[in-house]
Amino acid sequence: MLKKVRDKLSLLGPSILWASAAIGVSHIVQSTRAGATYGYSLILIVILANVLKYPFFEFATRYTVVKNETVLDGYRRIGKWAIYLYTALTISTMFTIQAGVTLVTAAIFENWLDINLGLFLSSFIILLISIIIIQLVRNNFFVNFIKILIFILIISTIASTILTTNVSVDISSDFLPPEIFSYIGITFVIALIGWMPSPIDLSAWSSVWIMEKRADNSKFDIKDNSFDFNFSYLITTVLAVIFLILGANVFYGSGVEFAASASSFVGQLAELYSSLGEGARNLILLSAFCAMFSTTITCLDAFPKVLSKCSELLPIQKKSKNFFLPVVAMGTLIVILYFSTEMRKLVDLATILSFLTSPFLAYLNYRLIYSHDFPATSRPNLLIKSLSLVGMIFLGIFSLVFIANKLGLIF
Repeated sequence: MLKKVRDKLSLLGPSILWASAAIGVSHIVQSTRAGATYGYSLILIVILANVLKYPFFEFATRYTVVKNETVLDGYRRIGKWAIYLYTALTISTMFTIQAGVTLVTAAIFENWLDINLGLFLSSFIILLISIIIIQLVRNNFFVNFIKILIFILIISTIASTILTTNVSVDISSDFLPPEIFSYIGITFVIALIGWMPSPIDLSAWSSVWIMEKRADNSKFDIKDNSFDFNFSYLITTVLAVIFLILGANVFYGSGVEFAASASSFVGQLAELYSSLGEGARNLILLSAFCAMFSTTITCLDAFPKVLSKCSELLPIQKKSKNFFLPVVAMGTLIVILYFSTEMRKLVDLATILSFLTSPFLAYLNYRLIYSHDFPATSRPNLLIKSLSLVGMIFLGIFSLVFIANKLGLIF
C-alpha cells in the first residue's frame, strides 16, 4: 500500500510546480480578502472560476504529452502573432509579478521572524536563496523540495481552518454587508476570477516543465500526466476555498479596513491571528510562507525557461535560461527598489493584461487540441469540450464586463 502511494506521488512533477506557482497572492491575499469582506458568499464564484478554467490548463499539458513539444511550439504553428502575443505578455508582466510575490514573501518572512531588515533586503535574500536552489539543486530534488512545501502548506492550512471554525467574531455595531453588485464589488470579483487559480498564460509553464521532465529520460505518458494535473489542480481549488473560509471565519463582520498593499495586508493578517494565540499566528504564517516561498521559486524558475523557449521560436538569437535568470532577478529588484510605492498600480496593470488576454490564450489552447494534426483518439471527452466552450464564453463576457466597469458603464 505504501509503495503504491509512493509510486503515485513520484508521478507528481510538472503540474505540482504549476500549482506551487498558482497558490500565491491569488490564494493568500485575494481568497482571504474575499472571505474577510464578503463572507462565504463568493465560494461559488471561486469554484466556478476554477472549474471553467480547468480545460485550458489541462489542454496545455495534454498537448505537450501527446505531441512531445511545448504549447509555445504549437502557438508558433498557429501563427507568428500568437507567439508574439505570448512573449509580449510575459515581458510586460514578469517583473511586476515576480516583484509582487517576492515582496509578499519578504513581508511574511519579516513578520514571522519578527525582524526588520527592510523589504528590499529581505526580498534580495529570498531571491538569492531561490537562485541558489534553482541553479545548484538537481531537478528531481528541486521538485521534491516543492512537494515538501506544498505538503506543509496543506497540513498547516487545514489545521488553521479547524482552529478557526468556532472562533467568535465581534461583529461591529455599524457593520453593513458590502454590496457585491457595485463598482467596488464587481472590480474585486473580476480581479478574483482573473488570477484564480492563475492567469491562463501560466499554462505554458507546466508545458515547459513536462518537456524538462522528459529530457531527464523520465517516462511520463498521458495517464501519468492526468494524475499529476488533476491532483495538482484539485489542490489549488480546495486551498482557494479554504483560504476564503479562513478569511470569513476570522475577519468577516469585524469592521477591519484591510490595507490595499499585499505586504501591509500580511501584517494585518499576522496581527489579527495573534489574537487567537501565538500558536495560531505561527500556523497561519507557516501556511502563508510555504505558499509564497514556493510561488517565488517556481515563478523565478519558469520565467527564464519560458523566455528562452520564446527566443528559440522568434527570429532572434536564442538565449539560454541562464541568460534570462539574472535578468529577471535584477529587473525584480529594480521594481522593488524604485517602484514599490507604485506596486499596486503595476499589479493592477499586470492583472488587466492577463485578464484581457485570457480569452485569446484560452482559444489558442482549445485550437491546439482540436486542430486537424492532433490525434482524435487523444482528445478529451465531450464533457470537457463542452466545458471549454462555456469557459471561453465566460472569459469573453467577463472581459467585456471588466472593460465596461472600468469605463463606468455599469455603476
